[in-house]
Amino acid sequence: MGIVTYEGQIESPLPPARLFKMLVLESETYVSKVQPDAVTSFETLQGDGGPGSVRKLTFGAGSPMTHVIDTIDFLDKENLTFHYSIVGGDPTLIDKSIIEKMSFELKFEASPNGGTIATRSCKGYTVDGVEVKEEEVRAGLEKTNQIFLGVFKIFEAYALANPDA
Repeated sequence: MGIVTYEGQIESPLPPARLFKMLVLESETYVSKVQPDAVTSFETLQGDGGPGSVRKLTFGAGSPMTHVIDTIDFLDKENLTFHYSIVGGDPTLIDKSIIEKMSFELKFEASPNGGTIATRSCKGYTVDGVEVKEEEVRAGLEKTNQIFLGVFKIFEAYALANPDA
C-alpha cells in the first residue's frame, strides 16, 4: 500500500474552541443552520459518535458528490484534535479500485492574534498491488481540501454574523 500526503493550514479570527465545536463536535446541528441544503442527512451506522463510529453523510442536490462514509478514528476535545477517514461513498471522490481510504487529521490552535490556525493533513492510502500515479491521488486529496476550505469559510462567516450562536 502506498501513501500520498497533503497538508494545509487556514486561519480564522474566531477562537479555536468555537470552531472546533462548530465543525467537529456539533457539526450536525450547525450545518442545518449554516448551509441547510448542503447535507440532507447524517446517519450513524455504527457506534456512539465517538472513536470507532461509522457515519454516512448524504449531500444535497447542489453538491459535487452524493455521499461519504467516514469513520471517527480519534477525538481529543481538550487538545482540539480530530482524526477521521473516508472509507467509502461517492465514486467521484474515492475510487475503491485505487484508493483504500483517505485519512484526515484536524488540529485547531490559537494564533498569536487570538484567532485560530487550523492545520489539516490528509493521507491517501492506495490499494495494494495497484499501480497509480501519485498525481491522481493528490488530486483527490486536493479536491477534499478545497471542499473543506469552502465549508470552513461558510461556518466562519455564519459564526461572525451570529456571535451568540
